[in-house]
Amino acid sequence: MYIISKTKCDITWGQIKEAAENGTVTELVKSGDQIPVTLKNGELVLFDATYDKKGKLYFVAHNCIGECMPMNSEGGNRGGWKDCEMREYLHSEILPLLPDELQAVIAPTTIVQVLDGERVECQDKLFLLSETQIFGETHYADANGEPEDTQLDIFQNERDRVKEEDGEGTYWWWERSPNISSSYIFCFVSSSGNANYNSADNSSGVAPGFCVQTEHKDKSKEELEKELFTLRTKLNDLAGNVTRVMGTLSQILPNEN
Repeated sequence: MYIISKTKCDITWGQIKEAAENGTVTELVKSGDQIPVTLKNGELVLFDATYDKKGKLYFVAHNCIGECMPMNSEGGNRGGWKDCEMREYLHSEILPLLPDELQAVIAPTTIVQVLDGERVECQDKLFLLSETQIFGETHYADANGEPEDTQLDIFQNERDRVKEEDGEGTYWWWERSPNISSSYIFCFVSSSGNANYNSADNSSGVAPGFCVQTEHKDKSKEELEKELFTLRTKLNDLAGNVTRVMGTLSQILPNEN
């Protein structure tokens, strides 16, 4: 017989961020680790550590935070995540509740959605997860609408996708993914951990995520070509200076012959 127990250790958000930046975070933070955070309103929440298939570290609320909210109070999903009221709610109401130490290390994350064939990007410190990040594929969202997302490894099992709302027990919680079949609906996770959807003006649980690792955006071909041209120009200038110095030295140094 044996007993399975959890251990805890002291750590700071600054240490986690430093490890994420230098590439050693997997030695410090394991998927499924939980960090308790006391919000400025006194509410205690847990954030679960998880990695996507690219190895990027995320923290996701273990249960819903605050009260249930609509994605858009007037309904509709036009503009997707970038233009929804929920996005503004997270930044104006939830983000300020986080401890200052945590707010200081959260890095903006680029959110990409393809809406009506157009790539739409925005950057957020707090965000809802996409259907792909939760289920590893789309069920009710556009199959091509979340091109940068991969499944977070804590959501492999159905029961791990279940969250609770304070005072309500297990509850459904919003995703940032618009429903592909209707302009009035966003996707959500049901109280049993399955994929589902709801009208954007209905209220559901809010379980945001965030990242601490600074993004390093890949440079475009034009940017690389510009940098290469600048480097060549500097090398040519340096070569010219070396030639002039050598010429001057040949004039002032005695000829050994």
